[in-house]
Amino acid sequence: ILGVIYLVYLGIRMLLDKSNAAFQAPEVDKLNIRKVYAQGILTSLTNPKVSLFFLSFLPQFIDTQTSGPIPFLILGLTFTTTGLLWCLFVAYFSSYVTNKLRGNQKIGMVLNKITGVIFIGMGIKLLQTKAPN
Repeated sequence: ILGVIYLVYLGIRMLLDKSNAAFQAPEVDKLNIRKVYAQGILTSLTNPKVSLFFLSFLPQFIDTQTSGPIPFLILGLTFTTTGLLWCLFVAYFSSYVTNKLRGNQKIGMVLNKITGVIFIGMGIKLLQTKAPN
């Protein structure tokens, strides 16, 4: 019940909010690239889904009669290259869209209203769920 009340409160607050402060870009001091890179590497290395993917999916495409690491290296490089291209596309596209949206205050107000309605809807949906016995 407390979660429902909180979600509905947030939704109503967003609907009634006349300011556009939540849509402004946060102040960023100096970005530490090494720290961000190390955090990304740590996240990828500790993600079990990545290991399970490589252990279960990729060996299906390797001929068991061939010996050596060359087929695995080729598949790994192919995966890395396509992943890099896709992530670069997503990053640049997201940056472009973010800059366009932040420049338009009316879109910010509309997005806040839509988010408020979604929060209220999630609160109502949460209220309709039954608690386990």
